[in-house]
Amino acid sequence: MLNAFRRKFRIAFQRTIVLAVMAAIFVLGYSYINLEFCYKIMSQNSLTYMCKKYKNLEYSGSLCEELCTNEDSFRDFKCPQNEMRTTVFTAEKNGDVYAIKLSRHIKDDLSWTNSLGNQVYPKIENFHRIVKMHITLSYNVTLDDNMIRALVNQEIDKNNPQQMFNFWRLFKDNNYMMSKLFDEENLFPTILGSCGPYYATENLNILKTDQSLLQYLSFDWHKRLKFALSIMEYIFRLDEIKPEPLKMCKMKLNLFGLTSDKRIKYQSAEYVQVESQLDRHLSNGQNCEEDSDCNWHSCMGLCDHKKSQCIGIQQNNNMQIFCDHILRGGGLFPGLLASAKTPKTLMKLVKNCIDPSKSPNYHLPERPHAANTELALRLYNEMKRLQKAASNRDRT
Repeated sequence: MLNAFRRKFRIAFQRTIVLAVMAAIFVLGYSYINLEFCYKIMSQNSLTYMCKKYKNLEYSGSLCEELCTNEDSFRDFKCPQNEMRTTVFTAEKNGDVYAIKLSRHIKDDLSWTNSLGNQVYPKIENFHRIVKMHITLSYNVTLDDNMIRALVNQEIDKNNPQQMFNFWRLFKDNNYMMSKLFDEENLFPTILGSCGPYYATENLNILKTDQSLLQYLSFDWHKRLKFALSIMEYIFRLDEIKPEPLKMCKMKLNLFGLTSDKRIKYQSAEYVQVESQLDRHLSNGQNCEEDSDCNWHSCMGLCDHKKSQCIGIQQNNNMQIFCDHILRGGGLFPGLLASAKTPKTLMKLVKNCIDPSKSPNYHLPERPHAANTELALRLYNEMKRLQKAASNRDRT
């Protein structure tokens, strides 16, 4: 009986080893294929395709000229560090790294077919009005005609109106529009040019931290605290944007980065909306059984249980999402303050920020899961105090 048990144990152990080896081979193979796919398909083929479209007068824009007419202006083409969903490749020009991105596909019909079967596009003046209306409705920002013309850059060839659709793709892409409309606020990567549906932005140096279970050993806790303060100041800025605050419904630590002059920005605005737009989205009347059915990613909605419909405005806010996803984190990706070295007093403030509904002193009126300004400032001041104390210890 003992021999039979040993035999079963040996067989099970051997199978475990074989499965582990196969898993390791799969991971390595997948990583290699992924890198090869990025370099050969995404970088080379995208560039070739872009320049072909430019040569055929289907694409237009300043980036086309830079990438396609002067091949030596860019060098060191590489795969993106992260966020491969939007960034196709990076390239260097005069010491600056550009991130080349592709706007999302859209189903909007900008053209129509006339009685002769030909595709007809709006006149450029009408297209300007369409863009102006889209920006007003989607972002609550009103631009005058001169600003609209500057936004389009007058790069649409009247003899090739199909170029208009590619500009429309850019204007329907939230990443592109947020960067353009809020360029002076320095929240998202600066747009450096476009070519059809492709566009270039400044590349960010992503904040480097050991986002794993090893961080509980607290080797770089002071560095993490500094990052947390910088990101928190960024979150404060989102709430100060005019004409209305910006709401970030998906927040990832590895998408915050620094520009060449050390300003912090967020790499993707895909899940960022102005407050009124988000509240319309969350209260769209869709069917629901519980509040979570009305959520849009990390932005919490409200379900009317009598009508079984989503009817409420956002129930949490940027600060609550920051505390939950950046400071605490979870699972295999713990947050910046998820460390044995974090004082209990600070973690208590973080927990109150994550769930401020426990006390009316912690949340905003009519938004029970939104940390109020008083709680946010208490958290910020405590983090600032700990950073100052750590800096003083380092100097002595």
